[in-house]
Amino acid sequence: MSCMKKPELIGPLLGYCNHRAYQRMEQKLRRYGVTPIQCRSLTYLHRQPGPVTQKQLQQHLAVKPSTVNGIVDRLVEKGMLTRTPGEKDGRCRILRLTEAGQQFYDDFESITRQIEDLIHRGMDPQETETLRRLLLRAADNLTSEEDNA
Repeated sequence: MSCMKKPELIGPLLGYCNHRAYQRMEQKLRRYGVTPIQCRSLTYLHRQPGPVTQKQLQQHLAVKPSTVNGIVDRLVEKGMLTRTPGEKDGRCRILRLTEAGQQFYDDFESITRQIEDLIHRGMDPQETETLRRLLLRAADNLTSEEDNA
C-alpha cells in the first residue's frame, strides 16, 4: 500500500484490506483447487453440531439455490462432502463432511491463521484487540442501519 494514496474514508480502506486478504487466501488455496466460498461452506458444515441441509447452507452463504448447488457439486466431486436425500423428505439434501473434507478443513485453519498473522503483523496484542473491537462496533453500526432502512 506504500504506493497507494492513503484513503481519507474508512470504507475504502476496509474494502482494500478485504480484497488483499481475499487475494492472499485465493493464492494459498490454489494448490488445493478450492475457492474461498467452498471454504466458507466447509467451515459452516464443520461448525454445526449435526447434519446440515443444502437449504441451510444456502441461507448461511446468502446465495441463490443454483449457486449453492454448484458449490456443493464441486465439493462432492472433490470428495470433501456427501449429499444424501433427507429421511423424511427426499427432496431435502443432507450434507456431511467426509474424512477428506475434515482433513482439508484442518489445513484451511492453518492457512487462516497465516493470513490472520499477516493482518496484524507489527501490532501489539492491545492494538490488535482494539482493532477487533472497533471493527465489530462498525459492523454492528452497519447492521443496525440496515434494520432501520
